[in-house]
Amino acid sequence: FNVSMHAHAFVLAVALAAAASASSMRPLDGTFVWGPGLTDSPELLPDFFDEIASLRMRVVVLQSIRVVEGGKLSCPSKDFVWQVPISWVMDFLDNANRTGIIAYLGLSASGSCFRFSHFPQMNHTLNDTAWLLSQFPASLFTHPALAGWYVSDEPAMPEWVDIHRDTAYYAAVVKIIRGYSTLPVTVSPYLNGARMLNVTPAAIAKRAVALATESGVDVQIWQDSVGADAINVFGADRYSLEEYFREIRAALPVESPMWSDNEAFTWGDDLKGGGYHPCSAARFAAQLDAVAPYVSLRLNWLQERHFSRVSPERFPEADRLFASYTALCGIGGGVIVRPAYRWLTLPSAHHADTERPSKLTDGASGDPTDASHAAWVGVQGAAQLVFTVPASGERRLGWVAVHVLSVPADGVRFPQSLVLEASTDGAAWDTLGEWTVPGEALAAVVRSEYVLSNMAQLAWSTAPRAGALVRVTLRNDDWALTLLCELEVVLSDLGE
Repeated sequence: FNVSMHAHAFVLAVALAAAASASSMRPLDGTFVWGPGLTDSPELLPDFFDEIASLRMRVVVLQSIRVVEGGKLSCPSKDFVWQVPISWVMDFLDNANRTGIIAYLGLSASGSCFRFSHFPQMNHTLNDTAWLLSQFPASLFTHPALAGWYVSDEPAMPEWVDIHRDTAYYAAVVKIIRGYSTLPVTVSPYLNGARMLNVTPAAIAKRAVALATESGVDVQIWQDSVGADAINVFGADRYSLEEYFREIRAALPVESPMWSDNEAFTWGDDLKGGGYHPCSAARFAAQLDAVAPYVSLRLNWLQERHFSRVSPERFPEADRLFASYTALCGIGGGVIVRPAYRWLTLPSAHHADTERPSKLTDGASGDPTDASHAAWVGVQGAAQLVFTVPASGERRLGWVAVHVLSVPADGVRFPQSLVLEASTDGAAWDTLGEWTVPGEALAAVVRSEYVLSNMAQLAWSTAPRAGALVRVTLRNDDWALTLLCELEVVLSDLGE
């Protein structure tokens, strides 16, 4: 790892932590960037970087510049296409430099080809990587925002029964890069599969050491796989996210930096149903807290889709997570509150609520793979509760979200919609709006989780103020069991 860059990253991490010390949660240090949507709307690139800077992120990792044509279904293949053109990459670097952000560039990706690290796909990817580097203008290699490189093909650590399985491939990529640059090389191993295969933290750590000592890769950016594989955050009966990260950090050489890639999306079998939508603020905060002691930088997959207000690839629910995340971090004027509430429909005895603390406001999300997990509260058919808007200066109610679960085989189904109503006296109620679960999530027959909320901030002129009552109704069929775990409430300022 280049000594000057190591110092740069360490100083950056310390500075970011100090700047955020007065906040309730330290903001993320950076994000991965997918890119293609932004190439279709290049005029948005400056706005995108301004947004990242406003979130106090200072590192971006561009996922890849070239990919196998047709993706993994066409493998093995020597045919690569541009994910983003070089001219756009230069604009990307210029905007990073303008906003004080450093960038790592992904090169050629196999497109998740099966056994990408073996012949013949290995040779195809290595050849394209060498060709791509030869096409870069000299000004790219000396650009002030360029901090290093990213090997886009991800080490599938849970599958490494042979701990040396892919290290030769990464060593070959690093050797090619070293012909052009001495800047650090990063890669992003994942935990996806560790839950299903029951791979221990110690086993994963041994594989991380092999990658560090045999490949020449400088930085491992570990994916937490909480969205991809429901890696345990809240004390389910299996290895926890914190245990994996603690074991990996303890095993890696002291001089090997370790970062995290925290997934801001919901889980679903094969990411179907409600999977891959913006997650709840409570779960995201828990992920970030779990890895914080073990990594020097925390990155994210994928701000561009899951909590951006400007990206053309953002999900409809992204505005809600943007508001919740910035409130958690003390960025902007919003605050997350945990209001007192009471049930209007009686929870099931098998999925009962508790009083102190109440399950919906205790900050703990339910395990999406286990409907019997203690955090889930169940109501047969429609679920309804009412809460009082807490006082917080001049703020008014901006967002209400509920974390819900679907296990169709067990009769647990997403509610069809969320209805919000407000009252000042408990007698007369005004409807604030009704929002539905996406059709593909409702129709899916797989297990998944989803965070159902209003899709735009409540209008300031009619938003409930402190002391108002808010009635929350989750409409569902009488035969269905409605499971929910977190009531997420954000109070917003006028200017947000």
